[in-house]
Amino acid sequence: MDFPVPSPDRTHHLYNGAPIYQERYIEVREYAFPGLAAARDACGWFHIDFSGAPVYNERYLFAGDFSDDAARVKAVVKSETKSEDGRPETVFFYIDAKGERLGFMEYVWAGDFHEGVACVYHKRFGAAHITTAGELLYNAWFYDVRPFEGDRARVRDESGWKFIDRAGDVLGCADDPADTYPRGTVRKVPAKNAIPDIIRSHTGYDASVILIRHAEREPFRKGEGGLDKKLTRRGEEAARAFGASLPKIAKAYASSARRCMQTAELIAGSAEADSLLGMPGAYIYDDASSFEYYSTHDVVSIIRSYLHGADLPGHYPVKEGTDRFLAHLKSVAEDGKTVLCVTHDAFAVSSAGVLTGHSFDDDWIDFLDGYVLFRYGTVWKLVWREGEFFV
Repeated sequence: MDFPVPSPDRTHHLYNGAPIYQERYIEVREYAFPGLAAARDACGWFHIDFSGAPVYNERYLFAGDFSDDAARVKAVVKSETKSEDGRPETVFFYIDAKGERLGFMEYVWAGDFHEGVACVYHKRFGAAHITTAGELLYNAWFYDVRPFEGDRARVRDESGWKFIDRAGDVLGCADDPADTYPRGTVRKVPAKNAIPDIIRSHTGYDASVILIRHAEREPFRKGEGGLDKKLTRRGEEAARAFGASLPKIAKAYASSARRCMQTAELIAGSAEADSLLGMPGAYIYDDASSFEYYSTHDVVSIIRSYLHGADLPGHYPVKEGTDRFLAHLKSVAEDGKTVLCVTHDAFAVSSAGVLTGHSFDDDWIDFLDGYVLFRYGTVWKLVWREGEFFV
């Protein structure tokens, strides 16, 4: 269909030369699917429908055009934080057609979505491509990124500009882009997985249990379910390498989700599906209501609120769920052997948060990250990152 177009003075929209609503704004831009246009009044930018009415109450410093059912917006950080020049700090994030935020991240700059992918720059992590679910398209950050052109995009790391594909794999060197994007100065490099060193550095225990999140999986898009997401090629390679760095695994258990079973099998050779590690898991008593909730909310925001005491649909209280989870991990231990358990980020973060006191307000568990439980007679010790905790 043909959308209405901005009037010559860009204060309203016309269809076949006639105004489609009475309201007049300081500025309007073109309509885009699903029938929304950015408009500006004295309070800021927002989006309007075909009747000229705002579709939400918020006002922003900037509102982008909708693409892939998402629009970027720019807002002032609601705190006392100031930028280096003394002005209020600003951030970009994405909203849906109802004005609800997509994902949990905020960025120093964000681009429009095209074919389900957008370029973003994060204050501490660097630049990357994300999906409409707010997830990284691939598990890596760069100094700079540019939009995909077909199946390749320019990125810049320590060695300069290069092309990558949508899996994040390098295709070859690239010329500097001919544009005026800001030049990034930060890049998050994944930390070395500490679990192999933790295992090697501890002695005298009579049993150990390794609890990890699965390896890198395919990214989520907005509205997708995730039970059948499989590991990426890089995830498979990382799982094999991780397994080679560990002592012999006597037994492996995993959530029956495809990505968890794949991870356990690549590390240990075989695995047994375990419903307390996921689907539904030790934290959940009503799988249907919890699944619906996870389908409409991002996991990071859910679990951060859970750790702060929020009641989640179909979930036990976080402390009770963690007690159930920990008791199960202890129950699978075998004398003189190492056992592997593979779960999801939601349960790895929930248990680590409760057992160590870490808030995860500005942190998350990466792929293949987790902790180790050591049993010394009747005493259990949890080792995670730099800390040791009696549990």
